[in-house]
This record gives sequence, structure tokens and C-alpha cells, in this order.
Amino acid sequence: MLNLKPGRLRRLAPALALGLLAALPASAQAHTAYMLPNLFSANQEDRVTIESSFAEHFFRPELAVDSDDWHVLLPDGTRAPLVNVAKLRQVVILEGDLKQEGTYRFTSGVRRGRVGKLVQIDGKWQPLRGEAPAGATVRTTQTETVSDVYVTKKGPTRAPVDAQVGRLAIHPVTHPSDIALDTPFALAVMFDGKPLAGAKLELDRGGADYDADRGHREITTGPDGRASLTFDKAGIYVLMVRHRADAPAGSETDERSYTTALTFEVQR
Repeated sequence: MLNLKPGRLRRLAPALALGLLAALPASAQAHTAYMLPNLFSANQEDRVTIESSFAEHFFRPELAVDSDDWHVLLPDGTRAPLVNVAKLRQVVILEGDLKQEGTYRFTSGVRRGRVGKLVQIDGKWQPLRGEAPAGATVRTTQTETVSDVYVTKKGPTRAPVDAQVGRLAIHPVTHPSDIALDTPFALAVMFDGKPLAGAKLELDRGGADYDADRGHREITTGPDGRASLTFDKAGIYVLMVRHRADAPAGSETDERSYTTALTFEVQR
């Protein structure tokens, strides 16, 4: 048993928590990195504050998201860095300017995470613990995640929405600032710029812990990679999709496990 002093334990807590998340197989790893702004629509406001964290219940931050690629796509689609980034243990706080009219896309950028191993047993891939059985097939894997949120000042623009960030993308067909109870949210899941058929999307509503229906749903894209969501409650939602694929040529691992998440508001 480890014998750690309280101060040492506090310093190790974030790393231990990250290790616990990384040890979970993809099918059981319910924690998702989200980005939550203090506003989705701006009029006279010239600044937005965003929190980002890994969470299982939205929006209860559990582990701060670590990224070297925080940035914003401005209303004309050009990229700008996020200068004000404050990382705490459970949450990252970001601040962005809203000087132009139009839509802003705040993103974690592409985050590459831990490297692990998968072993094929009885035709199913699962995380490798210890030594692989004799003759078993083993593949190395790495996580790659992207988290996005859109904020619009006065009127929407499409350039940030249509830009590609990462290989696995949730591409809104309906503008993400125009989603309402009476407006279905049409979207496409894309991988390497091509429609991804049969992709499973997971949808969760924030603040639903005390509701009889917590709002969790699963949706599968059609042959054209598209899906359409309707809502019976206004609120803030997180949409997430995962996909495994061979890593690009020259990568350090055989494959990558991609996760992309989008936070958006459903208006009344």
C-alpha cells in the first residue's frame, strides 16, 4: 500500500485521476471533454468566458482538459490564439474577445493523449493488461480528441462552422446558433472530410441529474453520414462521437481512438 503524505497526495491527484480515466476501455469511458461558455449569443458583450473539463455528468468538472492548441476561429474563418488560459486541477478557464460580429468557434484543437495497447481476444479488441496471451494479436493505440463550442455575436456566419479541426468532425448543417425546440438540428459526421456512415452519437443534456429523464440519447448516422436531432426541452447539450481508425502513416502507433464533442444550446 502506498504511504503518501497529504501534500504529496494532493500533488499527485490530477495525475492519478487522469490515469484512472485512461485505464477505462472506450466503451465504458463515459467522461467527455466539454467546453461551456457563459453565453452563446452576444449583442453588446465584447468578451466570453469558457470553462473546459472532463466530466461524466454535465456540467460538473472533474479533470481539467490539457491542450497545447487552444484557439478560436473568428467569424471570417481565420484562426487566432486564446491568450487568457488559466488551468486549475479540475477545470480550465479561457477568455476570448468578441470584437467582430458573427460566429466564433472556440476549440481545444487536436489533443493527442496516452499511448496504450489493445489485444484481440475472441474476436474483440480490449485494453491489454500485463502480458498478452500467446499468439494474440496486439495493436498500439493513441487517443485524439477535439472539443468545440460556438458563440455568435448579433448574426451567424458559416466560415468557422465549415472549417475542419481534426480528422473526426461533427459538422453542423443547421447553424449551431439557430437550434431551437421547433428547429431540428441537422448535422453530418465526417472523417477525413468524408461522411461517416453508422457513427454512434451520444447526446446528454446539462443539469438533468434531478430529472426523471436525464436526456441521454444515442443516435446513429445514416449511409450519408447525416443525422437529425429534435428536442423536447430547451437547455445546454453535449454531443459526442467516437471512432477508431488506422493512424496516419508515420505515426508512433498502429491506430488512433478519436473523440469529438460539441457543446450547444437549444433555445425555446
